[in-house]
Amino acid sequence: MSDETGSVRKDPGGKLNIALVYPNTYWVGMSNLGVHAMYRAFNDHPGICCERFFLDHEKSIESGRSLQDFHIVAFSVSYELDWIYLVQILQKSRIPVRAAERRGAPVVMAGGSAMTMNPEPVADALDICFLGEGEHLAERLSNAFEAGTDYEGVLDRLQEVPGIYLPSRTFPVHRGDAIEEFAGPGPVLSVIDPIIDPGYTTVVTKDTVFGDMFLIETARGCPYRCRFCTAREIYSPFRPVAIEYLTGLLDRAQATGKKIGLVSTSLNNHPEAIRLFQEIDRRGLKIAPPSLRLGMISPELLDLLRDSRVGGVTLAPETGSEGLRTAIGKGIPTDTILEDVHALVSHGIRDLKLYFMVGLPGEESTDIDDIVDLVKRVRQSFIHVSKGNRRIGTISVSINTMVPKPHTAYERSAMVTVAEARARIKKIARALKGQSNVTVGFEGPKWAYLQAILSRGDRRVLEVIEEMAQTESDSWQEILKQWPRNPDYYALRHRSADEILPWSFYTTCAREAGRIIR
Repeated sequence: MSDETGSVRKDPGGKLNIALVYPNTYWVGMSNLGVHAMYRAFNDHPGICCERFFLDHEKSIESGRSLQDFHIVAFSVSYELDWIYLVQILQKSRIPVRAAERRGAPVVMAGGSAMTMNPEPVADALDICFLGEGEHLAERLSNAFEAGTDYEGVLDRLQEVPGIYLPSRTFPVHRGDAIEEFAGPGPVLSVIDPIIDPGYTTVVTKDTVFGDMFLIETARGCPYRCRFCTAREIYSPFRPVAIEYLTGLLDRAQATGKKIGLVSTSLNNHPEAIRLFQEIDRRGLKIAPPSLRLGMISPELLDLLRDSRVGGVTLAPETGSEGLRTAIGKGIPTDTILEDVHALVSHGIRDLKLYFMVGLPGEESTDIDDIVDLVKRVRQSFIHVSKGNRRIGTISVSINTMVPKPHTAYERSAMVTVAEARARIKKIARALKGQSNVTVGFEGPKWAYLQAILSRGDRRVLEVIEEMAQTESDSWQEILKQWPRNPDYYALRHRSADEILPWSFYTTCAREAGRIIR
């Protein structure tokens, strides 16, 4: 890409060649800090040449080479739906999808948050899965390939590495539809602690979702216990990055002239948040905040938002009912939400985006009414504080269907049907239709249903992924209807307490994770 700065071009001769593939567009992939972190980690190693590929770039960005020219094809997968594109990329490159048919020519591996939650739907397509945080992986891969004489020898040398899961050596044993047990050694999650080399924008380009920002990771993990959320489960424990490791990145950001995108699940939970804000202010930098944690919006953060002329922020009440919020582990009082809205708008915020979910366990019709009521109360506060402004902004309400994700407290829960989710969303949209300055958007429940199949599936799901990868997305629902297996088995049903789940061969619990201590 002609406008990039920071990309690396190496002579591939005599090195381990790794194709780093994000199975979505360049626009989306180059906004992912995991891609930046692994690109930097691989290319910082003198024995590795790493080049990037994307769904819309079938040849490498750096040299125009094909995937077949690389020893390792390494996918970074953040979203389950991108598994379909992972398979599609292999198909288009004429690389056999099934690992048993490739025998390491090339070695195909994958990591990322979606893989860490449940790699099983694509496990048979992968020689190596990586679970957790992979900044240490470059040295281990280089050593394994340098010393390994053949495919099995490489796997032997990687077997005990924290985070490495080899699907050909650890696999489920079925009795009918049920998993009876897992054969082979159990992998452990890789956890980097402490974080002295946080993620940041390595390759600067305007052609991304966050093209006007320089992204900096300020913490990893989450200190809260929301029962539906995966962030705490796969990135535990909460690990703030010490200020001493952030100041140099602030200087890098300053040199680009871009705003800073501070990446964290809860910005104000950083123990040195005030000092961080002071360092940002001292450099005259502007911030673009992530979704802000309600109940944690401090005066110092409000001042920084105002000084940065931030026009809009994202908040996630999740539901309108205070009781249901408490039940799902997000015990934020409604009054606190309204107080935060008042403070934000008073400090110059013009536009608000509010995230809600339908289909939460225990949700009743009155809880749907409470979403409408909360939005109306937020709007009243919003309009009241905005009076006198030259422009009154917009409240954008985004509604998603809750997918019970692996390793969360709801991993065994039933999922609401597509029809019921659609009815609840329509009820909210109709009730808010006449409200000025309020817009309602939502992700179609059919996509949440497909996400549930992919996120809660086992190895047999790969067969339908392969079918979908050969068609356009508007045909995927029809393929599901023709699939001999019942997709409801994966998406909708409740799992009993004694059922062995596809992902239960390993734990995301930090106490049992393989910690990489720097």
